[in-house]
Amino acid sequence: MTNWTADYDEEPLRELTVTDLLRNRAEKIGDRTAVTYGPEDRAYSFSELNDVANAIANSLIEMGIEKQQKVSVMARNPLSSVLAMVGINKAGMVYSPINFEYKGEALSYQLNDTGPEVLIVEDQYVGRLNEVVDSLEDAPTVVVIDTGTESATLPSNLSGPTFDKLQSGDRSEPGVDVSWHDEASIVYTSGTTGMPKGVVLPYRWIFENYTLFRQQLLSDDDVVHTSLPMYHVGGVYFDLHTGWVSGASTVLWDRFSPNDFWDRIDRYEATTVTLVSVMATWLSKHGGRDTPNTLNKVHMQPLPDDYRTVAERFGFDFVTVGFGQTESGLPIAGAIHAAQGRDATPEDVRRGMTPNEIVDSVRDVGVPVLDEAPAERYMGEPIDPIVDVAIVDDHDEPVPAEAAGELVIRPKVAEITLKEYYGKPERTVEAFSNLWFHTGDTAYVDSEGNYCYLDRRGDIIRRRGENISSLQVQEITNKNSKVEKTAAYPVPAHEGGEDEVAISVEVVDGERLTESDLRAFLSGEMPEFMRPKYIQFVDDIPTTKTNKMEKYKLQQDFNDQLGE
Repeated sequence: MTNWTADYDEEPLRELTVTDLLRNRAEKIGDRTAVTYGPEDRAYSFSELNDVANAIANSLIEMGIEKQQKVSVMARNPLSSVLAMVGINKAGMVYSPINFEYKGEALSYQLNDTGPEVLIVEDQYVGRLNEVVDSLEDAPTVVVIDTGTESATLPSNLSGPTFDKLQSGDRSEPGVDVSWHDEASIVYTSGTTGMPKGVVLPYRWIFENYTLFRQQLLSDDDVVHTSLPMYHVGGVYFDLHTGWVSGASTVLWDRFSPNDFWDRIDRYEATTVTLVSVMATWLSKHGGRDTPNTLNKVHMQPLPDDYRTVAERFGFDFVTVGFGQTESGLPIAGAIHAAQGRDATPEDVRRGMTPNEIVDSVRDVGVPVLDEAPAERYMGEPIDPIVDVAIVDDHDEPVPAEAAGELVIRPKVAEITLKEYYGKPERTVEAFSNLWFHTGDTAYVDSEGNYCYLDRRGDIIRRRGENISSLQVQEITNKNSKVEKTAAYPVPAHEGGEDEVAISVEVVDGERLTESDLRAFLSGEMPEFMRPKYIQFVDDIPTTKTNKMEKYKLQQDFNDQLGE
């Protein structure tokens, strides 16, 4: 197994931290571009990035924030998030990003759950913070990022130094002893049960698990293109950190745009991208590009049925797949050598390793390289050096080949899965019952050892690449004084193989509530991606004898109405 980063590195993956990584890159390849913010063409070399990280780290330390305390970040601009994150980590503190769409109850819940010492927030979101500040148990010191947007005034008792001020700090190394087993971040996810949970991730999860497979495909000649947000592990770790480990450059964009996609690829000669959810579908419909390009390694999750058509049309040599999750990282992965011969990336525009070099490198970590996916929703095979994987029944007994069951993970190496659900010890113990981490996802493995994804388990809705807790949707909707009870559940989306959010609502006796009034209420309490597409008012939400909602009946009725 490859256990080192780039050729010029001296630190084994299992001992790597962000502090080690940035310091090494600054010393060895300091003049190379580490990250570029595409909309402004603002680039930072590895040396510049390390200097800014040191400045922010030293400024946070001067504020009295201690090692392993939490610093939350709420910023739409991904470059601001990245600068904050590297400074937080170099100070030995914990990066705790917040979805910039959050407002109302969704925002106050996460702030109360994390309890950060500092909140770094863009000025455009200060008004949202002011609206929930009275509901915060311990209000943090607030550092405002100036975006030039007209914004609300922050209460003086919360105000800290500006983000510009943090960046003007001492640029020498902070001297904080950060270890591979320290907490790097708390990333929130809506799992299969309950309210969103903060997933505590150590550095080893980043470097010897989640980014391990993709490192095998990249070199310092690659350019990573990402429009994924920095509050999700896909953007901040799978794209950004993988690039840095490989010595590659990463280009950040605010959002995915099928219309601008190819211009962005050409501008920076990007070689690799992650396409999640409906991105591949949108690209096929709106991309309008069939000429040679530099993009040759594309990760698709979940794997769409028409992946080969997309790959051959656009010349993607390799389509990579996997099971990616905040808690368990990337324990399963695979590579498909999709576009070959005349459909492949032309040699005169190719950057990065050759196809043969990629095949050999990927196989070094036990990941298969196939010419085509053996089944729908193919995920690959377990990365054997780091995990054991099984498909089990409700009693954690293995099921036969081809039979559906829950996907469970058991680490072979310390600290490569989540440390815990922050502040939720019972949930942590439950997730690791019988010494397996329970992913909450249903899958099967065929007789050849190929793992394929089926569906989610429990109260989870997957929409536009976001995991949404149906319980959180219900709880927020129920805060409306005219709502008696709410049932939230997924219904099929028309594109991307994901869900739309639907709710069935019981109204309080004697009250009148219209759909438009309810939507207006929800728009002030939850981010747009969480808001239901479908609202149905019902006289009675069916329940079992033990008073559990029978959502499947409502779901079936809705699907019948939609013709699904």
